[in-house]
Amino acid sequence: LRCDPGMQVLGTTALGTISAVPVPLNALLSTCVDAARLGCREIRAVQANRESNGLDVMSKPGEEFRYTVLTEADLAAQQAIVAALRAAWPGLLVVGEEDDAAAAEKGVPGEAPPVLRKDLCADAACERAVPMADIAVFVDPLDGTREFVEGRLGNVQSLVGIAVDGRAVAGAVGLPFP
Repeated sequence: LRCDPGMQVLGTTALGTISAVPVPLNALLSTCVDAARLGCREIRAVQANRESNGLDVMSKPGEEFRYTVLTEADLAAQQAIVAALRAAWPGLLVVGEEDDAAAAEKGVPGEAPPVLRKDLCADAACERAVPMADIAVFVDPLDGTREFVEGRLGNVQSLVGIAVDGRAVAGAVGLPFP
């Protein structure tokens, strides 16, 4: 994982005792796997709608259109992933690629995000727990946006990665069109 300077910080670690709360990495990884699944679900929903109604494509703010595009799938997937992770881990630092305000508009007001599973990676090798303040989760809700726009659906994925003390330790790759 790399921290792209263009990524948006979507949450902050709360000050005080919550930042010292130990987080089991296998449980966090489980929620990242489940969150990537949610992102994939949103990407598939946009694709299904696209087939009958077309696709809204825009350039990212400050970017030249032909190189960096943004779709409703990017925004919907990010909103689903981030909202669910925030609900599962209050105070967790989440860094996402898309603009938080634009992604939040895609959410359904008053609707609670789905509860993420914490048991999917119970057998994972990352059994240790670390303080929440030492963790950052990085989200690329639709890696391969250009490929998505071009209809090369087998080349897109939803990525959720975990870093501890600035070092990548685990992650989930969701494939919306396996």
